[in-house]
Amino acid sequence: MSFLPLCLQIENEQILIIGGGKVALHKIEGLERFTHNIKVVAPEIVEGIRQRPWIEVDQKGYESTDLEGHLLVFAATDNPDLNAQIKSDSLALRCLVNMVDNPSLGDFVSPAIFKHNNMSVAVSSNGENVHASVQWRNEIRDLVENGTIKGISR
Repeated sequence: MSFLPLCLQIENEQILIIGGGKVALHKIEGLERFTHNIKVVAPEIVEGIRQRPWIEVDQKGYESTDLEGHLLVFAATDNPDLNAQIKSDSLALRCLVNMVDNPSLGDFVSPAIFKHNNMSVAVSSNGENVHASVQWRNEIRDLVENGTIKGISR
């Protein structure tokens, strides 16, 4: 599967994460560099999410109406059937869903991102090898931080 790399302006969009565990927290850590408009829906929420006062937390089980008004949704539960239901429900509401347990079934994947001032580099394996994407991103980050890439002020 091939995904189109895009840069989206999400600062004024409401982002929904369904799931409140470590995987959801990891998604938040990537998103918070770009927006604080994040809502989490889950019956259980880890402390790392609760420590971010700007996150709207709705501590409850998922309902299809939770998707309404969200451009991007991250299905980050530990229940593959629930994640599939979230994806199915999203079709009627035309919101885009990232399937953390099976990226190829989702509408988008989250690339490994390095952001330096106004420059961003996103590395993606189209959801097939997250570790390789992170490794490439880290190598690019090291090149920038070491001054190997010219034209970028540190």
